[in-house]
Amino acid sequence: MPSVTFDPKPSSASRAQALTVAGFARIGSLRELELSTALQLAALVKSSDDAVIVLSLEGQITSWSHGAERLFGYSRREAVGRPVSMLSPATARDEARALLARMLAGGRAERTNAELLTKDGRALSVSFVMSPINSSSGELLGIAEIVRNTTAQTIAAEELQAARLEDLAHLALAAECRDDDTHQHTERVGVLAELIARELGMGFQEQATIRLAAPLHDIGKLGIPDQILLKPGGLSDGEQAVMKTHTTIGARILGESEYPVLGMAREIALTHHERWDGAGYPAGLRASAVPVAGRIVAVADVFDAITHARPYKEALPAEHAIVEITCASGAQFDAQVVEAFMACVGDVRS
Repeated sequence: MPSVTFDPKPSSASRAQALTVAGFARIGSLRELELSTALQLAALVKSSDDAVIVLSLEGQITSWSHGAERLFGYSRREAVGRPVSMLSPATARDEARALLARMLAGGRAERTNAELLTKDGRALSVSFVMSPINSSSGELLGIAEIVRNTTAQTIAAEELQAARLEDLAHLALAAECRDDDTHQHTERVGVLAELIARELGMGFQEQATIRLAAPLHDIGKLGIPDQILLKPGGLSDGEQAVMKTHTTIGARILGESEYPVLGMAREIALTHHERWDGAGYPAGLRASAVPVAGRIVAVADVFDAITHARPYKEALPAEHAIVEITCASGAQFDAQVVEAFMACVGDVRS
């Protein structure tokens, strides 16, 4: 019987052959894995409710998923080859072009919220991610977008915030009822604040926001005891210190919010007793450090407080209030806000 020997050190040729076989096996496995992954991704894209869109470097649509067809109403044939800007409202196209430019300049993936248009002109609230598509060598080949419809969530969030705003307005009215027999002070301050904002050239949306936010400026008075809030005559130093806390109490009641009206309302509640010269409260902010909404409501609040009676004071003529406000221009009040107030005060008096 011939003997069998085992060589613990195979020849270099044997090792090379083994490595070659293993190499082909590994390459085959990788290709199978890549193919399997690609097929899984394709199936995911096809079934997804999200829109998956691929753009050329010129911003033209080169790939349009079934989700994009369902979301926007354009067929693949209708969408491919057209500029992606067709989905943006005319007022938002500059912003969309700027985002595309950042991608082309080597930017990283960005997530944002926007309003896009469907084929039939409906506006959709969406969130989307835009990401560069690079080759293995780093060359930019195109841009991918994944778009998700958030309209239902946006509507639900807006309805929730509107309900909260209504509840807070009722609280503000409750606070007002304690020291204003007419129950109209907060409403008048809101109207005058909107007129001043318009005269200052603020945008329509900002005007609408301050109109809704300004009436909540004194909501913190809910935390002030009646014996101080309704006291006839002057307050002691200690009572004055308590009264001043209505600004911070109001800010705490309103809390932090991403909803613009509530965010501005908190800002106003906290800062409408700050002064242009820095001598106000609670933080002693000076000049433009006082938010513009707070500066506007400071003037509107003082004008209305002077010209309407309270349990502890008589109403004075509008002319008296105008003189007092103009004399305090540049010290207590922002001179530009006073100028805007003077331009529209006739509308209030009429």
